[in-house]
Amino acid sequence: MQDITHSKAYYNRGIAYYKKREYDKAIAEFSKVIEHHPDHAEAYYNRGNVYRDIVDFDKAIVDYTKTIALKPDHAEAYYKRGTIYVEGDEYDKAIADFSMTTEIDPTHADGHGYRADIHRSMGEYDKAIADYSMEIKLRPDCPEVYYSRGTTYCEKGEYDKAIVDYSKAIELHSTFTEVYRKRGLAYFRAGKFESAIQDYDKAVELEPSLTKVYATRGIMCLHIQEWESAKFDLTFARNLRVSIITEFRKIYESVADFEQKNNVQLPEDIAVMLNL
Repeated sequence: MQDITHSKAYYNRGIAYYKKREYDKAIAEFSKVIEHHPDHAEAYYNRGNVYRDIVDFDKAIVDYTKTIALKPDHAEAYYKRGTIYVEGDEYDKAIADFSMTTEIDPTHADGHGYRADIHRSMGEYDKAIADYSMEIKLRPDCPEVYYSRGTTYCEKGEYDKAIVDYSKAIELHSTFTEVYRKRGLAYFRAGKFESAIQDYDKAVELEPSLTKVYATRGIMCLHIQEWESAKFDLTFARNLRVSIITEFRKIYESVADFEQKNNVQLPEDIAVMLNL
């Protein structure tokens, strides 16, 4: 009985030290619990959390693995171990752990979101969208999730769906600068140049230091033959040491390529700027 009481005291002190970020003391207390009770899953789990926080990932994985062995339905242990596998680029292991997390706890939003991020990075867009959609059901008021799903749709080439998600993100967070930039790009890819320019106007308004935005907005202005606005933005971007030619060639191979695809001839001074 006394041993159980001591172990409970060690465990509680470990939690207190962990909350105070006194990590060495926390590890010592959790280790005392484990010494007296080798089957104490939560002591392993919380010691794993400490190791994770101090970036001792190998020891964290050992403790999370022991937690899972003792308590196979410990969703958080799978989740935390999965996040470490992501840090080590061990994506298959991470996906397996996040899948166990969401199997045990289908409402684990972070498990769905993390797995979605991996699928997107691997180009598995449908799987990513499915996970982001589940995360949205669990976090309907989170603009970042709509942003992530919108970006996935954009990378997949489904620009109208991307625009819907970006618009929802903006509705939830009206000063989310990156969403305006991304929605502007989606509008641009969808051939809606004026809407694209409006979004880039807003992005610049919110964050004038986004130097590449000026170059991209200038390129957008070329599509609606707003020559003076295009020249102003391209010149301004160039003066900010942005390579406007590099930005232009992310979209078109050359001035001739632009002119052929858009059936328009650029003014000579702008053509010179983009051909230097």
